Amino acid sequence: MLLFWQSSAGQQADERNSIRYMSGALHAGQLQIHSSKIEHFRGVMPVGFGLDFSWKFTSSGAYELCRCYPLLGVSLNYWDFGHDALGSAVSALFYVEPVLFSPWGADLSLKTGLGVSYMDNPHDEETNPENIVYSTPVAFPLMAGLSLDYPVADRWAVRLSAMFQHISNGGVNQPNLGINYTTLGFGVSYKIDDERIPFHPELDSFDASVGERGFRYRFIAGLKEPEGIEDKASVLGLMAEYHDQFARINGWSAGVMGELDTSRPGSLSFKKGRLSAVAGHHFILGRFDFGQIAGVYLLRGHSTHSPWFQYYTLDYGLSDLMEVGVGLKAHGKVAEYLGVRLSFSF
Repeated sequence: MLLFWQSSAGQQADERNSIRYMSGALHAGQLQIHSSKIEHFRGVMPVGFGLDFSWKFTSSGAYELCRCYPLLGVSLNYWDFGHDALGSAVSALFYVEPVLFSPWGADLSLKTGLGVSYMDNPHDEETNPENIVYSTPVAFPLMAGLSLDYPVADRWAVRLSAMFQHISNGGVNQPNLGINYTTLGFGVSYKIDDERIPFHPELDSFDASVGERGFRYRFIAGLKEPEGIEDKASVLGLMAEYHDQFARINGWSAGVMGELDTSRPGSLSFKKGRLSAVAGHHFILGRFDFGQIAGVYLLRGHSTHSPWFQYYTLDYGLSDLMEVGVGLKAHGKVAEYLGVRLSFSF
């Protein structure tokens, strides 16, 4: 959605039309056993099919974002997870698909997306206790992988894909181990518009001296449902980071993060607290900032699933000094909580 908004703005500025595509594919995969608690699902093979509608933006502004003409689209999918307890899902995802390179006349691209799913057989203690990977009918799918498009006619291409798929509810309800599966896909793509992709424009190299840099201080508030507890609990946090933009759409950050987890028992704040060192990479797209952050616990008043964690963030700049956004924190492949963020820069 970020790239769609940025590329659309670039299209309007250059007064060029995007090129529309329609594609369909069949998929088959293998469920990944990421916890000993789901060993009974070993060997399960999900199958599905999907329909994509996409736009390739061909303006110079779109090309500046990723040094390619990015494909952005909407994907509608149906999945049969291959086990009665897991049921099936219908998903809708927004995705971005920049071309990495074009060997032998084909386009090899990186496809990543996120969206929302309807799951038809969530966990129930009486009727479906075997399903401990999702417990809400609405969940959030993520996908990432590679696609290869080989043209076979003027408007037609054969499409091969290899994807990693993940679906969970972000930790708002338990159990929530999440569904992880890898898939292979085969399909066809049709170019709706009879337009040629223009030659790549010449771009000036990025001047790192004009990149954004400085300290950012963030207030975090999240909601979680701890394992074994039915009541929701809040997580409050403070984060201080130094940011440095080193390329046109890339930056790095490093800092510290403190959290107060109210789900922990006891009145002493130390038992509820955590202090971490964090560092990460950021995609900077206009006012949007998409961060992929890793953290290591320095102090823990209580045990966690792992001594380290991932933190995925999406922030929007309201002004030069203030941002709002959301962040998802996870230990390995298990989400802990989804929270909102308010940030100030100095």
